[in-house]
Amino acid sequence: MKTRFIRIDDISQIDTSKISTFDLANRYIDKYGNMYGLRYNRAQKKVEIVKIMRTPKKHASYYSHMMQKNIEKAEQQTLHGEDYIGEQIDFNPETCLTTIIDLIKIHKERLYGIIMNIGNANIISDTDKIVWNSVNDIFRNLDIDGIQQLEKIIDVYTELINYPRSIMYYQSKLDTKHRNILDEIPSESSKLKYIKYYEMWYQVKTVYKTITKLLNDLKFILEQQHIEEKRDFTPFQKQTYSDTMITIENTLTEINTINTDCAMIEEYISTSKHFIL
Repeated sequence: MKTRFIRIDDISQIDTSKISTFDLANRYIDKYGNMYGLRYNRAQKKVEIVKIMRTPKKHASYYSHMMQKNIEKAEQQTLHGEDYIGEQIDFNPETCLTTIIDLIKIHKERLYGIIMNIGNANIISDTDKIVWNSVNDIFRNLDIDGIQQLEKIIDVYTELINYPRSIMYYQSKLDTKHRNILDEIPSESSKLKYIKYYEMWYQVKTVYKTITKLLNDLKFILEQQHIEEKRDFTPFQKQTYSDTMITIENTLTEINTINTDCAMIEEYISTSKHFIL
């Protein structure tokens, strides 16, 4: 499987009107090392450019190096009047997983911060019982189905890296399709690598599906309060509200990127060929 990392000077070079569904996994890196992705806005029925909020400096050098290897080819294309649209780079699931785990650690703390900030600033009054109970339900679920589940993902990842259990143990957790693919892999070390990718793909996509719904529900409730218009709110409360909304939106954008990465991992493990040396 290959994914495309396309070097650009700035995002004005990305023409979303010419983007197809096959291009949604593209990554664009500008001359400053910023990385951008694409997402389809179902409500507005158009493709949007989103800045990927993971730490670009950490991986920009890797992608730049990979693209530089074929720079002469790009220059030759230009000399012959051909359009250069970027390099294709072998998808590296290890780099992808490292990035996802880094974001999971950030999101675990961020979700806790969202809960604490809304509560400490008294953004939702407890006099409105219906809204208060709804928000409390979301907080409880963000803790149980969000924060605690993200911690479990980190624990499983650590286990698979440092002290994996028997292949038989993990094999029993795979669905029929992926169990059959695992059976095609001869090497035990390759089997464990396959299991690691499967476990991370399945758990990450499942947990973030729930987190996405909860954050969207919370965002909707907060928007309906029109807090920025309330005269009895202090500047601190309004700033906390604004910061929280930005944090939620940034997190949802990052989750969109994680979902794209999970889709690439899913495709990578859809065949045994990547695991047979």
